[in-house]
Amino acid sequence: MPQSQEIYPYRERVLPGLLFYAAMLVFPGALFLISLPFGEELAYLVVLGSILSIFFLSWLSSPVIFIDQKTLQLGKAVIPRELLSKATVISSHESFAAKGRNLDMNAFVRFQPAVKGLVKVELSDPNDPTPYWLFSTRNPEIIVERLNRR
Repeated sequence: MPQSQEIYPYRERVLPGLLFYAAMLVFPGALFLISLPFGEELAYLVVLGSILSIFFLSWLSSPVIFIDQKTLQLGKAVIPRELLSKATVISSHESFAAKGRNLDMNAFVRFQPAVKGLVKVELSDPNDPTPYWLFSTRNPEIIVERLNRR
């Protein structure tokens, strides 16, 4: 009996890198020094609140990639898989040009600056002016393999 080609759903939240969080530690430190004249307890509460806010807002604003049998979803954007043509991994040495001089102005893009992986998904819908989707991911090979599997 042949095995089914069922594609299990894939989900990835593309969070910022550790360098982002290390750089953001300057913000709570500055808030501590600003609020310290109003009381040490208040200063610690402000620092705690700012750290929690940074983590929560970075999690909330990070794009989610979701792939199932019928759709590709990137954040709020959803496209049926039957309208996808070909997915390719953009290598790290080609990513600068793909995000810059080679970028089509009609392309749908979603980048996470700290994430180096990049995937380009070409569309086959003649009624859609969007030629392709270009987005950041930590697992470009897995996404391309899943999208190219029919």
